[in-house]
Amino acid sequence: MHRQHYRRVIHEWCAATGMPPWNEDDDQHIEIDGTVCGLIPGGEDEPDVMHLLIDLGPHERNGLYRYLLEQNVPLGTADHGCFGLHPATGAVVYRASLRLSSGTDGTQLPDTISDLVMSARDRLSALYIQ
Repeated sequence: MHRQHYRRVIHEWCAATGMPPWNEDDDQHIEIDGTVCGLIPGGEDEPDVMHLLIDLGPHERNGLYRYLLEQNVPLGTADHGCFGLHPATGAVVYRASLRLSSGTDGTQLPDTISDLVMSARDRLSALYIQ
């Protein structure tokens, strides 16, 4: 069944949070911990993948681009995400993908994304400590 896990996860999430369910083929923008997160469904070749774009806002600092590129190199990040710049806004974004399976609990997904937001913010703030 196409997107069986994606559909279920959305409905579990919405039931737990009181949000109205969105169409599984549509991008969804939500706010988690004061951060706008884009939830983008995977394509035909990855139907049970949820792509995340976490908007970390504008940042102007010497060495920013180099730092972001260096942060993308380590393979040890659990979510295999990467930093980039949003092509329309120029904001720093963190992009990650979540593979949804029969074991994915939609009620826990907002917490999982919250953890990603905090991790990305922490990694970005390390630039300002250097």
